[in-house]
Amino acid sequence: MFTIRKLILKVWFKFFIGSVLVLVLILSLGHILNGLLKASNDFSSIFADLLLELPAFLVKIFPVSCLIASLFSINKLKSRNELTSIFACGFSRRQFVSIIGTAGALVGFLLFMINGYLVPYVKHKQSNTISTTPGAVKGNSMSLVSINALQSGRIWFKGQGYFFSYSSFDANKNTLYDLTLYFYDKTFRHSEHYTAQSATFVSEGGWLLKNGLQVTNLENSTFPTPKIFSEMNINLNETVSDFKKINADISTLNIWKLYDYIAVLRANKINENEYFVTFLDKFASGLTCLVLAILASIALFNPNRRNSSFGTNIAFVLSFTFVYWFIYSYFLTLGQTSRISPYLATFGVPFVFVAYLCFYFIYHRKLR
Repeated sequence: MFTIRKLILKVWFKFFIGSVLVLVLILSLGHILNGLLKASNDFSSIFADLLLELPAFLVKIFPVSCLIASLFSINKLKSRNELTSIFACGFSRRQFVSIIGTAGALVGFLLFMINGYLVPYVKHKQSNTISTTPGAVKGNSMSLVSINALQSGRIWFKGQGYFFSYSSFDANKNTLYDLTLYFYDKTFRHSEHYTAQSATFVSEGGWLLKNGLQVTNLENSTFPTPKIFSEMNINLNETVSDFKKINADISTLNIWKLYDYIAVLRANKINENEYFVTFLDKFASGLTCLVLAILASIALFNPNRRNSSFGTNIAFVLSFTFVYWFIYSYFLTLGQTSRISPYLATFGVPFVFVAYLCFYFIYHRKLR
């Protein structure tokens, strides 16, 4: 039995690795052609950007490659009459499916690690690369969200003449929550300190602080001057678009720090669906590898090689790949825009496959 398991895994991983390489080459070719169409890009920057995009490519490729590996490995065993011989030796279909499921689960766990840790890290490096590019736009001292930015549950930011931190930003209300400002003078001495429950954008450079404390005269040797306020106008160089860019950098946080940020949004009663969908997607993508690996195993119930066709398999894989990518991306978009539940957006497509597999296996339950 060990020899049979080894044979199945060997053939499965052979097709899995081959399909990953082919799909990576296809996506890489499209990325390179897109880069060549931009006259400002040279070959070195195109290939450097391509290397940084590879982990994101693998997130799309691994689930489809699991389907391809199962489909073509079974087809190959059929074509050489090995599948019939395996079942004749007493090896059951349930055992065959469990081996394929184990391989899909291993790939799914690897994809979870890539999507949860490697992709955010690479996005962070990619953002740093863009920000240090000679042709990058230089404006106010905008800083990217560091990977460790949310260890205290806050986002830190450096403006011109001040530092500040906040817990979250509501793009719909143009409001910062739990804001703290630290102003310094020309000699870099701490001069003013503000804390506020919220800050709402009112005009270009103008923000309205609510329910806070102002402390001035900090740079002198005399006692500071505190002042409690319910509302206060303050001028900052940053606008709403700047904080939207910072929110975009939340994608550089790994899976558990992203969850910490989602908890902050929930505490402030801000819609967190956009980020919660991203969080759940990291689990759903790994689960999809397992589901699609088992989905192709339904071919085991027709072991006769006359029932399989290489051309038919190729057509099925191509059509399924594009339909799967389109539907799954569409569901994610609906979830991020709060049109459907985040759970439905991420686990809806895998659940359909699971329901189909349950029906199919129950229907063929007499075949062991």
